Amino acid sequence: MTVLRAKFLHSLHWLQSSVAANNSLAGSTSSVARRYSVSIAILVLATAIRWALDSALGNTQAYTFYFAAIALTSWYSGFWPSILAICLSYLAAHWFFVFPRHQFVFHEYSLDDYISLGGFLFSGLAIAFTSRALHNARNRSEAERQLLAREIIGRERAQQELQHAQEQLREHALTLEKRVEERTASLRESIQSLEGVCYHIAHDLRAPLRAIQGFTTILLSDYASNLDQTGKDFARRAANSAHRMDNLIFSLLEYGQLGHMQIPFSNVPLEPLVNATLDHLADEIRSSKAEIRIEQPLPSVWGNPELILQVLENLFSNALKFIPAGTIPKIHIYFEQTGKLVKLCIKDNGIGIKSEYQKRIFQIFEQLNKTDAASGTGIGLALVAKAVQRMHGRVGIQSQPRQGSVFWIELPGAISQN
Repeated sequence: MTVLRAKFLHSLHWLQSSVAANNSLAGSTSSVARRYSVSIAILVLATAIRWALDSALGNTQAYTFYFAAIALTSWYSGFWPSILAICLSYLAAHWFFVFPRHQFVFHEYSLDDYISLGGFLFSGLAIAFTSRALHNARNRSEAERQLLAREIIGRERAQQELQHAQEQLREHALTLEKRVEERTASLRESIQSLEGVCYHIAHDLRAPLRAIQGFTTILLSDYASNLDQTGKDFARRAANSAHRMDNLIFSLLEYGQLGHMQIPFSNVPLEPLVNATLDHLADEIRSSKAEIRIEQPLPSVWGNPELILQVLENLFSNALKFIPAGTIPKIHIYFEQTGKLVKLCIKDNGIGIKSEYQKRIFQIFEQLNKTDAASGTGIGLALVAKAVQRMHGRVGIQSQPRQGSVFWIELPGAISQN
């Protein structure tokens, strides 16, 4: 045992010297050289330990200590140094501790020897690959930890910036809210003042217009015999102009009030409103011999019946009015439903509208056809657009010149009362 202890201490001293030499060489060699040097040093240590125990073990346990050397090499030096350690371990074990010693007699190997060799190589490779997998997992874990740390730091910084931005936003919101309240109050006062002015203007303008209409009517009925044909024509023109101006002022007042009036909503069946509109326009329909086709039953919508009636009267009136000369008006009324929205369509065989004018016609005072036969105030479709907008809907047109038009309004469908 004294001899074994002496051999072990000698081997340990040699390994320490090797490691010290390797450390001193680290400053002048690359990392790869250091890893291979450590691999060889561990292999030499394993050989020394096995040699120290040789008298006790004899020809047995030739490879046992080299497994530990391979494991240490794989862990501390990496994959390829461990492959070198496997090869050198086999050669060292075979040379020093396998009978017959100090010679390689591969041609005399038995089946057990080959099985032992295969087991050693397989076990060594398993250790090397497992160690590499553990290293890769540790590196990935470290990378993920660093990434997570950066994300946490980034999120904390972003959170701080967000809090700062939110504080600034709150300050701006308070300032903006105060300004909006001030401007809203000022705007409300201006609107009330304008409504009062509009009312007085309308009242003051319509009164003289009614007087003009009344006097021209009396002139044409009671004093027609005193007028020649030219005088009668002038009187009729004055009466028509006064009537048109009165309609224009009335429509303008309606448009102004529509933007500010309180609108109650309810479920509104479209069919009675369509029939009421046709009854109101019965004289125009009869005189033009118009053909009306309605796809029944029509659904209900969520809106205001007075506004819907106003919209329908304007759209039907246009469909009867803007047609080619000598053409019998044909109006087709139908609907389309998409989800919770109802689109009511009024199709005509009128003069049609070019695509570049189709958005303009819903603006106030836009009148594309200004002939006497189809004159209007230029506010009707603007009233339609404003009324539909107040009911949270949309209005549009599909048209081509000389191919008729399809005017449509889209409103929310009726709301279930359950």
